[in-house]
Amino acid sequence: MIKRIRFRAVILLLSLFCNISIAESLRIYIDDEKDLLVFTGKVEPINIAGATNNMLLDAIGEYPIEFVPSSYKRALRIMSQQPHPTCLFNKVKTPIREANFLFSLPINLYLSRRLYIHSHADPLEETLLDKQGNVKSLPLLFDAHKNKLIVIASDFSYGPFLDEQLTQVSSENKVIREGSNHYDTVYRMFNLRRVDFLLAYPAEIYRHVKIDKATYQSYRMANSPEYILGHVMCNDTKVSRAFITKVNDIMVTLYKQESFIEAHLKYLPEEEHSITRRYIGTLK
Repeated sequence: MIKRIRFRAVILLLSLFCNISIAESLRIYIDDEKDLLVFTGKVEPINIAGATNNMLLDAIGEYPIEFVPSSYKRALRIMSQQPHPTCLFNKVKTPIREANFLFSLPINLYLSRRLYIHSHADPLEETLLDKQGNVKSLPLLFDAHKNKLIVIASDFSYGPFLDEQLTQVSSENKVIREGSNHYDTVYRMFNLRRVDFLLAYPAEIYRHVKIDKATYQSYRMANSPEYILGHVMCNDTKVSRAFITKVNDIMVTLYKQESFIEAHLKYLPEEEHSITRRYIGTLK
């Protein structure tokens, strides 16, 4: 059943008529149209982030929040230049971000991105793989495949480990996709075989292939983190600091609940359940 729009989804114009002033509210900028529908309770979640974010927001309850559609680039500029308390969800920690913004405890956990190639393509050469069959590095991959392409979302962090490797890959090998709904747009380009490689979370690939029945080869990245964590990221204001504290208190409780674990497992193939459950057990 589709939930009714939550109280916390305060629209900017409506807030003018509320007892809560705009100055006291907290803005959450969202760069994905589908995420906005989930946040405001108009549609059910379709992935781990949506399900776990909903659990957090449901636990927060009534709170003076405004959800504002915005590109990540614009939201980042506003967060950096304006004093209004502002946050983004589903953000990976990087050194630059940590130096400039506040982060909550993890809200969701993803098994690290893997490198996907088309099922019809030849398997990668053994010289590109370590003894465990993992890709040694992206620079080495493209040194061997100078004419092949990988699709990358614009203004998007793949985590410090992969971000560093991607900087070493020639721009000639990268197709940059702009706009919102980045998970869907990069997958669509890969699925249509306009590029040769895709870096994606197993959960996202699982979500797509349940619909389109596509098959792919996948490789783990050697020495990559075992999982990636998504956080709430806010600018540093009194209101946003209080919000981060509230989020952290809730998350400590959610980590212990089976429903939080199930919010992850529901969107993963069964073979990934045990390792995901074990990783979630490390959150605190």
